[in-house]
Formats: sequence, C-alpha cells, structure tokens
Amino acid sequence: IEVKEQKRHQQKHSGPKAERKKLKKQGGSTEEDERKRNPRAFAVQSAVRMAKMFHRSQDIKTKKHHIPLVDRTPVEPPPVVIVVVGPPKVGKSTLIRCLIKNFTRQKLGDVCGPVTIVSGKKRRLTFMECNNDINTMIDLAKVADLVLMLIDASFGFEMETFEFLNICQVHGSPRIMGVLTHLDSFKNNKALRKTKKNLKHRFWTEVYQGAKLFYLSGMVYDEYQSQEVKNLGRFISVMKFRPLVWQTSHPYVLVDRMEDLTDPERLRTDPKCDRTVSLYGYLRGTYLKNKGQVHVPGVGDFQVADVNFLPDPCPLPDAQKKRALNEKERLLYAPMAGVGGVVYDKDAVYIDLPANHVNQQVCEEVQPTTELVQSLIDAHSTLDAKMAASKVSLFSNSTTLDPLVFDQQKKDCPREEWIWDPSTQRERRAVIFTEKEDFDEDSGSSDDEDTDQEEEEDVDQTHLSTFLRKARAGCEGTEKSTLDGRPPVKKQKLDEQSEEWEMSTELLAFADSEDDLEMSEEEKDKKKEAGREGDSGHSSVEEEDQSDDEAEEDVAAAEASVEGEPGEYKIASSGCGSMNTVCTFLPVDHPQKKKRVIANYVDCSRFNPDTSHNWDLEEMLSSIRDCFVTGKWEEDQDAAALLKEDEKLFGEFEDLETGEVHQGLDAVHDAEDSLVKVDLEEVQKKKRLEKKRRLKERFDAEYDDGDATYFDDLKEEMQKQAEVNRAEFKDEDDETRVQYEGFRPGMYIRLEISSVPCEFVINFDPHYPIIIGGLGSSEGNIGYLQMRLKKHRWYERILKTRDPLILSLGWRRFQTIPLYHIEDHNGRHRLLKYTPQHMHCGASIWGPITPQGTGFLAVQSVAGMKANFRIAATGVILDLDKSVIVMKKLKLIGYPYKIFKNTCFVKVGAYSLV
Repeated sequence: IEVKEQKRHQQKHSGPKAERKKLKKQGGSTEEDERKRNPRAFAVQSAVRMAKMFHRSQDIKTKKHHIPLVDRTPVEPPPVVIVVVGPPKVGKSTLIRCLIKNFTRQKLGDVCGPVTIVSGKKRRLTFMECNNDINTMIDLAKVADLVLMLIDASFGFEMETFEFLNICQVHGSPRIMGVLTHLDSFKNNKALRKTKKNLKHRFWTEVYQGAKLFYLSGMVYDEYQSQEVKNLGRFISVMKFRPLVWQTSHPYVLVDRMEDLTDPERLRTDPKCDRTVSLYGYLRGTYLKNKGQVHVPGVGDFQVADVNFLPDPCPLPDAQKKRALNEKERLLYAPMAGVGGVVYDKDAVYIDLPANHVNQQVCEEVQPTTELVQSLIDAHSTLDAKMAASKVSLFSNSTTLDPLVFDQQKKDCPREEWIWDPSTQRERRAVIFTEKEDFDEDSGSSDDEDTDQEEEEDVDQTHLSTFLRKARAGCEGTEKSTLDGRPPVKKQKLDEQSEEWEMSTELLAFADSEDDLEMSEEEKDKKKEAGREGDSGHSSVEEEDQSDDEAEEDVAAAEASVEGEPGEYKIASSGCGSMNTVCTFLPVDHPQKKKRVIANYVDCSRFNPDTSHNWDLEEMLSSIRDCFVTGKWEEDQDAAALLKEDEKLFGEFEDLETGEVHQGLDAVHDAEDSLVKVDLEEVQKKKRLEKKRRLKERFDAEYDDGDATYFDDLKEEMQKQAEVNRAEFKDEDDETRVQYEGFRPGMYIRLEISSVPCEFVINFDPHYPIIIGGLGSSEGNIGYLQMRLKKHRWYERILKTRDPLILSLGWRRFQTIPLYHIEDHNGRHRLLKYTPQHMHCGASIWGPITPQGTGFLAVQSVAGMKANFRIAATGVILDLDKSVIVMKKLKLIGYPYKIFKNTCFVKVGAYSLV
C-alpha cells in the first residue's frame, strides 16, 4: 500500500503572529491569560469547598484579634527577661551557656544571677536560671517576658513543669516555649517520633494549641549542636511580647548586683544590726519615683532612700545601617558571675580589661604602685656613674656632648690673648699653645712616635695654618676697606661678614673667661662704621642697618630662648676637634638699637600748648554737624531730596546683579492694595475647601465601608497615643526628664535602701533572684480582701477553714488565715468548713491591699521538697470591702418535748449554743 507523505507544517518566522508567539515564549503564560483562554476552568467547582475556604480565612483573621493596649515601651527598651525553667539535671545551665556563646562568641562558666547580652541592633536579652525552689519559681514568673520550658524527653513531664505552668497562668501568662532535651537517648526512630508527638500534644493542652516546641537532638563535646541553638536564638530574637497588666502598671527591678554600705565600725560592734544596701539593675515596667515604697519578696516593704541612674553597662550599638553586629558590640554583662568588664557605681567606675574580650584571671607578681619606689628598685648603678655616662645634645641635629671629651678638649685647645701691636696701632688676638703641644711639635720628627700621633699632628698643623690665614686676611681686608674708603659690592660685604662671624666663633671658644671675650666699645664702634661704609649702592644705609639689627635680634632671641635667661646671648662654637662641637653662649649688646629707641623718646624740654577741644559742648558739636551726611545741606545736594526725585524719575527698576526689584511710591501703594484683596480671596477659598472636605468625610462614613474595621481603627488610635507619649519629653535631657516623669523603664539605676535585716546580707546567694517591686499609693496598707478561690484539681487534700496558707499576691508572699464561704440564693454568705470539690468558693482574708482582678495562688508549705503537687489553690481578688457578713450555721442542744407525726418540738436550754 502506498503511504502518502504528509506535508510538513512550516512555521512562520516573520509577521505579527510570529512576533506574538515569541513574546509569549519569552514572558511566559500568566494566570490572567489562562483565565481569558479558558474561563470555565477557573469557575467555582464546589460551593461547599469554597464555603470552607471562606470560613477558614475568617477564622484565621478572628484568631488574630486581641484587645489592643497602648505601647508604653521606651525608645531604648530594657533587656528582655528570659527565664530557663526545668527540673534538676535537664540541661538548663548548658542551654544558657550555648545561647550566650551563640550571641556573644564568649564562654561562661558558672551561671550566677542575671546575665545580660546584646543580641541585635535593637534588642538585649537577660537570662536567668530558675532552680527547683518554689519561691524562686513564683518570683521569676512575675518578671519573666519569655519562659524556656526544658523537658527531659527520655523521662517525660515532671511535676516542676506543671507547677511553673500554673504559676505563670496565675501571674499574667508570659510567652512560653518548650525545649525537648536528651533526645539522643532514643535508639529507635519510631519510638522517638511517637514520644515527640505525645509530648507536643500534652504541651499544647497545658499552654495553647500550636505552642512552639523545639528539639535539641544531642550533645557534641558537652554542648548542644550549634545549628539547633542558632535556630532557637533566631526565634528568641524576633519574638514579640504582649504587655502584661501587672508589669506595665508597676515598676520593678531584677537586681544584678548588691553592695553592703553599712559602716564597718557598726558591724564590728553589732554584727546583727540592720544594714544599708545598694541594689543595681535595669528598671522595667513603668516609671519609678524617688523616695517611693518598694517591696523585696521574702524581705519586706521599704522606702527608697535614694535613686540614681547610671551609664548603661551593656548599651545597644549605635544606629547604623548594617546587617550584623561586630565583635565589640556583642557585649556581655554578668556581675554576679564575674563577667562584664565595666562596673558602674555612683562615684566610681571599675574597669576590667581582659585579653581577647574574655575575662581571664591572670596571676601577676605584686609590684609597688608608686613610681618613685619602682624606679629605685629598677636602678642598677649609682647616681655619680649615671651623671658621668650622661650626654647632652644642644640642638636637634648636633652630636651629643660627652663631658669627659669636653674637659679634655679644654685642656688641649689653644688659648687666646689680646696683644697690642705698635706697628699697626691696634690690638691683636694671639694664639698661645700649651706646653704639651709645644713639646709635641718639637718632638714631631722622633722615630719613637706612632703613626696615629703623626696623623693627629698633621691635622692640628693644618687647622692652625687655616686659622692664621683667615685671621690675617680678615685684618688686611678690614684695614684696606677703612683706608681706601671705597664701598665694596654687597656680595663682598656679606662674604666678609660671614668670614668674620666664623672667625669670631672659632676664636671666642679659646677664651678662659667671659671677661676675655668681651669687646671694647671702640672696637664695636669701628665694626659698626665699617658696616655702614660697605654699601653696594642698591640699598640705603638705613635699610642695611635695619636688616643687620633684625638679624642680630633674631639670633639673640633664639640664643636667649635656649639659655633661658632674660638677656640676649651670642653663640660661639669651638673648632677644636674634628668630631665634636662645643658651644658657648655670650651676651650681645645692641648700641644702634638703643639709639633708635632713645630717638623716639619725648623731649621733656619742649612745651606743648593744649590744643584739644571739649566736644561735650553744644557749640562745638553744632559747628561740625553740617559736615556729615545727616546734617543740613543745600537743596541740590541733600540726599533725601535727591532720592525722592530719583523715585519719581525712574520708578520701578531691577538690580541685575542682586536680582532685587525696586519700586516707586505709587507702585508700592498699589501692591499693598492688591495684597489685601488676595488675602481675602485666599481665606474664602480655604473656607470652601474645608466645607467640601467635611461633606466628603460624612459621605464616606455613610456609604463607603472600606477595608478598615473597628479593630484596625482601634489599633491606629493606640499607635497614635504611643507616639504622642514618646514625643512629649523627646528633646529634654535625662536630668530634666527624671524630675518630671521619674526614672523611665530601660535605665540602669542604683537604689539605696536602709534598715534591711542582716539575714538578707548574711544569707545572700546569687543563684536566687532579688526583685524590687514598686508599690502603688494604697498598696502599702493592710485590710480585708474578698477573693474567689478554687482548690487545684491536682492537689490531693481539701482545704479547711482557718488552716494557714501562704499566698503569692502581687509582689508579696505572705501567710494568712482564710475563711471560706459560699453565697446562697438569698444573698447570704454562708461559712464553709471545707472547700468544695470542683467548684469555686469565696474567701475572706486579712492582708495587704491589692487592686481588683489580681490573680493569686496558695501553697501550704514552701520549705523542702514534696513528691506531690505543691500548689493548693488559685483565685482572683474580687473586692476590697470589709463589710461582707459571713454567717455560720447554729448548732443547738435540747430535748424533744412534743412529737406530732413528722414534726418534733425541741426545748433548748439557755446556754446550749455550740
């Protein structure tokens, strides 16, 4: 059978259709295109399924609804308190150390007291370990923001876990996260999965459905795996906390440092006396007023003696746009654990500088603190030896001077002596050599001398011949210039002056005393005259004298500053020796400068008549008044008249340089009238716009529902209130703000409390928390409280009236005797002997006044460990009224005296009341 060959489809490569296909391939198909091409595929297939999806989305929205509260968190919030809770040997300390290492890259030994770290750019964390003591659990549940509940997966839930959960539910319900440990003990994966599932659902039953539960699978080198710890740290860093009513309405401090300020002499005489202590910590909650009342749980009520705010020992990093913190910003502050580096006090700052940001105790040898004693200990030679070995450098670039070499040079150098030469009729300075040098010259050709000595003599002979040639040339040049009288050129003068300066500096060093170095007045005058005659013709004599004097003044000033005396000095350096230079400071006199100063003095022989005028007289002022611009001028020259004419002539004009427009008088008046009209029009226009805006708002409120709900409006209102609260004292400094609003949350404060029992200091243990809770205006009083109480379902015994109970109410833990009662239908409060099973009852106690709605819990004993559940009852404060009448059922004793069918009449005696 012949098969027909089908014609192949030829795709278009050009044209509008081909272009559309290319664009579709590049961009890809979107959902909107699919809807257009196949609308039936996107239609509602099942109305039931669509209703379920709608209900589910509405449930999710409704779960997010809560009663919004005003956010009172300050700009720099205090550290978040994270309490790590669990039974013994479950891994609490190990988890805290791993989290600290994850955030700060530092290892911590013993976890004592609160440990504060910087976890991010805007968040700090304070970790606190909670041991198995019931008092510690109660106190920490009142200040915790986040609770890490550690559970041993190999054993299951323990009583401590459920006890702490019930304590948290009573005192405000902070955020709770579960952490399962010891998962590496399971060898079977199936059993591990089953255990995880059971523990998770039981945990959800106690907390809430969907509560977060972390798993720490195993340990590597006594630490949890880094990736699991990092995941836990991320959840902690981003977690949001709901403000609790009790915490936001009361100030409180979790103390991280305590000091005893009691006088040591008083402690020596009476060890049991009351103490004065200072407590440090971050303020949380609300504002704290100075001199207010506070309560320390387990200690009692006190009045604060003094409160101060200190620099933040663990500050947040500076506001910078960056993703992570650097090493210096990962701070750790734990004074009770011996870590922190910097400890602030009211009048001192204690700094510890460990190596590599780790607090290591280095044992060093004790050294004296006084510098003088330390220098004496380090001295290895006497003072005379040090003086002999010392060297001095007069200038920065000159060589150091050895005193031994200087003394030797003074002995070896030639002397200078003034000798009168009758042939030249002038004094000449002759060089006189010592006997040793003469002896060396005479014996210079001896064969016994060394080669080095011959070389030294040759050097000395060369220096001497050079010196004599310069001296002879200087003398001949001076005489020649004096006799001829012809002014040499300026260059020759400068060369001669430089040669004379060198010659004088070389010769002056040979003097034995300052008297020999002084020049006579005649020679000084001759030198000045020779300087005046040597003019080049290019500059005047006064300019040369002035330049010479200025040069001499500069040299003298420099010499005087080196010497340190008020006079002026001349520097003379000796040329003896080829390696070292010895300088001497000599006084310099300036006669020419003195002459110029004397010429400027006032001649006291002349009489100057008084030609001054008394300008206070009106006649003198009027005589010169018209000389100024403000005076009366002629009409064609008066400035005011000319300006008026210019305005009329030119009118409006624009200054092209400055851009300023000048207008005439008429133009100014017209402009003012037009401005008034424009202002009236603007006011009317604004009124019309405001009326339209209000009408539009009314219309929108009536007809437009919009996406915003009442819940959104309420949240927006709370947000605005929070912004107003923050902006009130934003620009004030801390000192001023403290006076108006008190100490705000987030400050690191120091509280001084007096009359504290001595047992607080003697039995102090950093593993137990110290909390300072602020009290309200009426919370320091004591009265009757009406409560609603229910025995806990896990407590095995029922409670009896007038049996003592320990209540945790507010900040306090106190013992009281409750009276249980129940309200009948007729409104009568009937006394109960025992608490009812599985239902609430009323209770009346005598105790501290606490606001209504505050939760409480009761335990029968806080001492020791019990195998059973320790929380006896829970409840809430109903009323502070002491007028409630509790009635008791009467029991009478008597005998029947008449019986009729089902009725018996009993005769009761006078005193038969039981």
